[in-house]
Amino acid sequence: MAGAAGTGAGTGVQRRGRPRSRPRADERAGATVDEIVAAAAALFRERGIQAATMADIAERAGLRQPSLYYYFRSKIDVLGHILDDVNRIPLSIVQQARSAGGPFAVQLYWLIYQDVLALCRFPFDINEVHRLSGGHPREFERYWLERQRLNDEVESLITAGVEAGELRDVDPRLAALTLLANDEATQNWLRPVGTHRLRGRLDAALGDYRPEEVADHSAEMALRHLLVRPSTLGAVRARALALVVKSSPLAAVSFPSAH
Repeated sequence: MAGAAGTGAGTGVQRRGRPRSRPRADERAGATVDEIVAAAAALFRERGIQAATMADIAERAGLRQPSLYYYFRSKIDVLGHILDDVNRIPLSIVQQARSAGGPFAVQLYWLIYQDVLALCRFPFDINEVHRLSGGHPREFERYWLERQRLNDEVESLITAGVEAGELRDVDPRLAALTLLANDEATQNWLRPVGTHRLRGRLDAALGDYRPEEVADHSAEMALRHLLVRPSTLGAVRARALALVVKSSPLAAVSFPSAH
């Protein structure tokens, strides 16, 4: 994505691109990049990335449209700010799992669980981002480079698990691609598409599935297939869910609010 070029006046955070006009003095005080991004994320979720406009984002953020260009050059630039987290968070998950050490199967369970959890909380469908990237190859170049790095990291973890005799002798690259694609697929039914959504629990009184349940189920299904000794799945799951990462807790990492 386009790099930052300075700091927004009074925000204390980096803004992207060249300023077009400064916010007017009579506009809502305290508008920050994070608030603009949160407003955009909500609109992207409600209307889709293609349908939302810069005018819509400015209105939702309480700014005049010319002032919005002081912070972001285009809708794609706003999206790029959000996408910084799309690969950063799972890459952080990989790094934290590897730094925690222990059996590779436990690390993989933890990785899948946390990746699905993050995707379930993401403010809009990541597949829409992939479709949009086709028309903006330069702007999405960094995204795809980081995405390839994520695939490589997961492939490396699976390879280590196979070599250690914990995981079945599978094609590690194909397994990594499949696992990450399955993680993203949870968005297809978990979040509504317009007014439509696939049914959740049979017993509606219990409420819908929680992201934690979806994440745990996805990781359990994957490891049940990959483990050399499926009988150890319970122990792997328990150890993964109890895993304490010494660096910054993942629970503190969140996407811009979509509400």
